[in-house]
Amino acid sequence: MIKKITQISCTIAIALFLVSCKNTKQKIQEYVNTFNNSSALFHNDIISSASAKAFLNENKVEIRIDTNLEQNESSKSIYNQMFPALLGEMLKSDRASMELIREGVTFEMFFLANNSTILAELKVDEKELNKILSKNNTPAVDRKELSSSGMNPEMQQMLAIMNQNMPIVNEDGTKIIKIEISDKNELVYKIEVPKKYSELLKGEGAKVLMKESILRSSDLKTILGSIQRYNITTIKYLYQDAKGNLVNDIILTEKDLK
Repeated sequence: MIKKITQISCTIAIALFLVSCKNTKQKIQEYVNTFNNSSALFHNDIISSASAKAFLNENKVEIRIDTNLEQNESSKSIYNQMFPALLGEMLKSDRASMELIREGVTFEMFFLANNSTILAELKVDEKELNKILSKNNTPAVDRKELSSSGMNPEMQQMLAIMNQNMPIVNEDGTKIIKIEISDKNELVYKIEVPKKYSELLKGEGAKVLMKESILRSSDLKTILGSIQRYNITTIKYLYQDAKGNLVNDIILTEKDLK
C-alpha cells in the first residue's frame, strides 16, 4: 500500500509543481501539456498510464491515473481515507498549484483499477482545498532530517505524512494505527483489532489462517516487488488490542511469494 500511494502522490506532485507564472488558462494548458509529454516517466509496476485533460471554458483539469491494481472494497476504502490527506500535504508545500486553485481552477482526479473502474477520486476547488488544509495543520516534514536518517527520503516522508493522518479504519473494524520501518529495515504495520476479535486471532492456528488470507491478496506481489527497490524484503503485521497488547504477528518475506 505504501508504494502505491507513493507512486500516485509523486505523479501528482511533479505535475502540480510544473505550473509557471502565466494567466490562468495558460497555466492550465501548460500544466496539461507538460503532464502528458512527461507521462512515460510515470510508468512503473503500479501505474500503467497517466494523462491530463484541460477544460479551459470550465477552468478545470482532469487527471486520470490508470493502474494495474484490482478493484475491491477494502482498497477503495483505504484510498478514499488517505488520498485527501496526502494531496493536502502536497498542495500545502507547492505555492504554484495552490495559486492555480485560488484562481478558480478545479482539479478532478481519478485513480482507476485494471478494469477501468474507479479506485479513488477527488475533486478539489478552493472550498475543498481550504477543508483539506484545515485537516492537515501538522508541521511540514523536515526533508533534511529525513535525509540524515539514512532511510530513503521519499519512503520516509510518505510514511510521516500517512502517520499524521492515522488511523485508517477498515471495513471489519480493524484500524491501521501506524506504519514504520524497523531497525531491521522491515515495513511494519501496527493494527488495532476490536475486542470481539482479540481472542479469535490469538495462537498459531489463527496466524496460519491470517497469513494465508494476506497471501491471497492480488496486490501483495506488486507491493513487495515495489518496496524491494528500497532494500525492504520483509513486511510485518503486528496485531494488538486497544491497550497495545500484542495479539498476534504475521511476517511475510520473499520466500512466501515463491
